[in-house]
Amino acid sequence: MRTVLLAIFFTLACLPAKAEQLNVSLIGGGYGRSVFFEYGQRFKAETGIDIKWTVKHDADYKQSLNGWFEGAETPDVIQWQGGERLFQYVRKNWVEPITDFWIDNSLGSSFTPAIQGTVTYGQEIYGVPYSFYHWGFYYKHSVFQSLGIQPPQTWDDLLAMCTTMRAAGLEPIVIGTRYHWPAAAWFDYLNLRLNGSDFHLALTRGEINYTDDKVRDVFDHWKELLDADCFIAAATHRKMNWRDPLPYLYRDMAGTGLFGNFVTGEFAPRYEADFRFFPFPKINDVPRAEEAPTDIFLIPARSKHKENASKFLAFMARADIQEEMSRRLKTIPTNKYAAISNDRFIAQGSDLLQTADGVAQFFDRDTPKPMADTATVLFTDFMETGDVDTTLVALEAARRKFYRKSATAALSDLTLID
Repeated sequence: MRTVLLAIFFTLACLPAKAEQLNVSLIGGGYGRSVFFEYGQRFKAETGIDIKWTVKHDADYKQSLNGWFEGAETPDVIQWQGGERLFQYVRKNWVEPITDFWIDNSLGSSFTPAIQGTVTYGQEIYGVPYSFYHWGFYYKHSVFQSLGIQPPQTWDDLLAMCTTMRAAGLEPIVIGTRYHWPAAAWFDYLNLRLNGSDFHLALTRGEINYTDDKVRDVFDHWKELLDADCFIAAATHRKMNWRDPLPYLYRDMAGTGLFGNFVTGEFAPRYEADFRFFPFPKINDVPRAEEAPTDIFLIPARSKHKENASKFLAFMARADIQEEMSRRLKTIPTNKYAAISNDRFIAQGSDLLQTADGVAQFFDRDTPKPMADTATVLFTDFMETGDVDTTLVALEAARRKFYRKSATAALSDLTLID
């Protein structure tokens, strides 16, 4: 019997120790999922921590978030988005602050203040950004060359571009607004260029009336573009999704369009080499801010393995990891020491975002969902009517409906109505 027990003891002693585990949630599937799985194995090889992935597609993922934050089966690390989509959970005390971790790992030197701002609320930091992407105008170089024009750098240049293209029989700017959200890019950029990122973010947090003169200025400039016949007809763009305008560019029927860099993955191969990029033109002298939807990892307050979760965040913050993953996923690393891929659009976008004075997440990420759903419809309607007064009144009514503030609360402590 003693011999048998000793044999069992030595057998068990020789078995490899069970790896520590970490539950990490992930949005989506396909190639991106396989890349994360691969780097999960690398993380395990370096730390001995085995990742159990919880993967859901976008709609199901969003529906699961509240239950994850509040329930017993909370993931140890949650993949999510910076800005207001993070802060809505921070205000509920559902997200673990990682300011000490950030300082201990000297991450302040690896991320620009603009990028750090996407995960900072009050005096605390709540997540690690690992990738983002840029917005701007995409166009065919051959079309601009045939018209003898350069990409516009100023507001007057943009209006002049519209005049030249319209005279040549082209639709100057294409857009597809069937699902409304692309119109928000125009509101965001006009507001950022006219009023700066601080004003824009205060507005999207509900702290400023939409009837404010600075917001009126945004719509007055937008109307100037509408009056100059810069956009494809509303009857047409209201029928198209965001991809549908691309054939207008392919066939030299239109000049340009405002898109996120995700559009480059949709370019028809035969035209891809001819496409170029330029940033949204300058309007006045406010510090330059850009649209830069940012993906992050956070630790929920109910995480059971916060020490292991911190190790994963440190792994995802590293320049070498971000550099490799971004190259494969065709995104831009947020760590400023990560080398950029040789993709020309990624290289331009990285320079644009890393040198920006501020970043916004996009209107539907920077506002509560009910406000975003209402406002994007109003933006689309405005592109058809050009009615500034009606639009401002309707936006302000939505702001008053979907935000509330106690009489004594600071403006930065607004409560959002879910």
